[in-house]
Amino acid sequence: MRTIAFWLLFISQGLFTLSAQSYTFSGIITNEKRKMMDGVQVILSVEDSLSAMALTDEKGHFRIDGLKEGAYELRLFFLGYNAQEQILRVENRDVRKDFLLTPEKTVVLDEVMVTGNRNDQVNRTATGEIFYLSEKAKNMKDPFRALQEIPRLYSDVANRKVQLEDGAQPLILINGNRYNSGIATLDPREIESVEIIDVVKARYLKDGYQKILNIKLKKKTQPFIFLEGATRHDVPFRKGLGVGYFEVGNSRYALYGRASVDYLYDDRSEQEQRQLNTGYSKWTKGEERLDGTSYLGELQFRWMCTDKDYIVAHMYGNKKINKKKGWGDGLLTDGIPQEFDYSSFNKDQSYIFTASLFHKHTFAKNHILETTLAFNKNHNENDGNRSESYLDWSYLNTYLYKNDRNSGRFDVDYNVDFANGGSLNVGNQTRFTSDRIRQVSIGMPTFRHEKWEEYLYADYSQSIKRFSYMLSAGLEGIWLKAGEASNHYFKPRISLSGNYDFSDHLSTRLGYTLTNTAPTESELNPYNMSTDSLVKTQGNPYLLPSQNHKLNLSLTFNTKGFYLTPSVSYRISTDLVESYGFSEEDIYISSYRNSGKYKNLRIGGSLSYRIGNLGRIGVNAYHVVDYYENEDPRKGFSTYLYFNANYKKWYLGADILYNNYTYTPISRVKYHSPSFSMVQVSYNFTDYFYISVAMENCLVTYRTSMELRSGSYENYSDQRKISASFRPWILLRYTFRKNKSKAMKERKNVYSIEEGIKL
Repeated sequence: MRTIAFWLLFISQGLFTLSAQSYTFSGIITNEKRKMMDGVQVILSVEDSLSAMALTDEKGHFRIDGLKEGAYELRLFFLGYNAQEQILRVENRDVRKDFLLTPEKTVVLDEVMVTGNRNDQVNRTATGEIFYLSEKAKNMKDPFRALQEIPRLYSDVANRKVQLEDGAQPLILINGNRYNSGIATLDPREIESVEIIDVVKARYLKDGYQKILNIKLKKKTQPFIFLEGATRHDVPFRKGLGVGYFEVGNSRYALYGRASVDYLYDDRSEQEQRQLNTGYSKWTKGEERLDGTSYLGELQFRWMCTDKDYIVAHMYGNKKINKKKGWGDGLLTDGIPQEFDYSSFNKDQSYIFTASLFHKHTFAKNHILETTLAFNKNHNENDGNRSESYLDWSYLNTYLYKNDRNSGRFDVDYNVDFANGGSLNVGNQTRFTSDRIRQVSIGMPTFRHEKWEEYLYADYSQSIKRFSYMLSAGLEGIWLKAGEASNHYFKPRISLSGNYDFSDHLSTRLGYTLTNTAPTESELNPYNMSTDSLVKTQGNPYLLPSQNHKLNLSLTFNTKGFYLTPSVSYRISTDLVESYGFSEEDIYISSYRNSGKYKNLRIGGSLSYRIGNLGRIGVNAYHVVDYYENEDPRKGFSTYLYFNANYKKWYLGADILYNNYTYTPISRVKYHSPSFSMVQVSYNFTDYFYISVAMENCLVTYRTSMELRSGSYENYSDQRKISASFRPWILLRYTFRKNKSKAMKERKNVYSIEEGIKL
């Protein structure tokens, strides 16, 4: 009996061992010159699901262990080389194969490849350019530092923000999906390409975006565990923050979170103002102090419930409390000079809460339907006063506003890519907004603002050899009620773009956009928002949207580390919402109206140079001319210079932005100092832990002055930001990543477009 039991145990153990047997797939990959290739992606899939993946080492070797018997789809990828696909069969033994990859010889239908070093590669499309990171940038461990290598892009490592070098704030997309504050969680090794889109499609025109930054990631290589914490403070204390991120998950689930606290303490500025009108003049000089705190919390849950369905749930909350105090003295001349002292106080507190739900369904290859449902709730309270004490009389103005907003949206978007390289996108966006503005201090009736919006859009893009184009159009219907005024209208939106590549290094693009800009709640609000005894500021509930036509022509040229982009744009705005004013019983009334046409000409360009593997230096400059009706042309100039370099564990960066003048129809602002300047030095203790020290506004004290003229009323003001100038700060940041290969293949962050109601 014991013998039989022994043999049964032996046989069962052998069968178990045989069934659990695993095998190895290995080999060497070389190019057409028989040189070993480093970094080739070797991917094994079963029924479109990732089974295993490896990268070749510097000797071209790869190895994948733990394979079971069966048939696998084998794919080999390396940028600039033809991909290889074949069936790999594993049958009761290890498999070894060597491969030869050849360079691409054909033109990709939807974009034209420009050859050269990986740092210099630029894929030009109908709407923008696609750039690639070098291996050095991918190994930096910090996505914001890696993105500094991209021409035309300014990446602020310390503040975790990105913008275009001309100052434009782009919409951030990840793999074509809208993304909010999620760049920090990216591993630079996952970044496949970085696309800057200059001519946006009608889908995004509705939300006012003019530029887009789309970061494409390699699939299924997101971090399984991501933790990051940072703290930054001015020395001595003025402005600071503390922030923490986390992301955990697997191939089906992921949870992302963020929490932060910001503060502003004793931020002081000096102000001087002179007002003139028929029969009086008023001069004041004093100081202003700002204090504030902000709290932010965010959670996002992502679920790949099936191979074709992807769901994201998102919650976001933000609370802000800002305080402003002012004091000083002045002189009022109204026949008899009268000296006075003044003081003012304002407390503005608000919160925003938003919840969103996103669903993505893939019907078939290249056929995708996306739906988004979101709700936002916002509350704002604005409480303050201003007093002026004269010898024998006094002036006191107190106010309290309580404002509420509820808004929601429902978006449907369908996209299909065709075999000929074309792409069709259609969709509809529904928006609802309900505002309540209550001037509690004097018991005014509640100002109600209701708006319903429907926006239908479609776009198509195609490439034909060296020419690529994009056609996009939308029709917007708006029904609104502002106080007692009701209105409804239909407005078109159009976006057209064409790009032609003269050579591998030179291309030109022509773009046209037609957009509409609705008036803001503060422009519609009829209540007086001024605390000045001689000025009233109130909105106009009968305003209509302004219409904007913009034509842009640009060239791009890149070679051996240089990237040059000269451009010219011309804009015409009709029914523009403009500030205007008039005097009534020696009181200046400031309001808004749709007043005719406005034209803008912008000529300039940018030039950057990659300093080997060290860093990048760049400059842009633009000449701007504003044309207002019945006014002489008003000219301005802006320039931005930057430099960044990485050497071993050190980082050095310098930035300076300067504008000389900006204009409105009735005013001019002069900048006596750079709008922004900073020198920054960082040291990496490890790849994931560094310290950074910087000095902002480090050249001269930040100062601006304004001149305003409207009829008989004139206003001259001057401001110097004392605390914000010559103030160093110090930052510490630590990041932890683990098991990046186990995270889910989809990645989308549902975000809130709600900025909240604030007057």
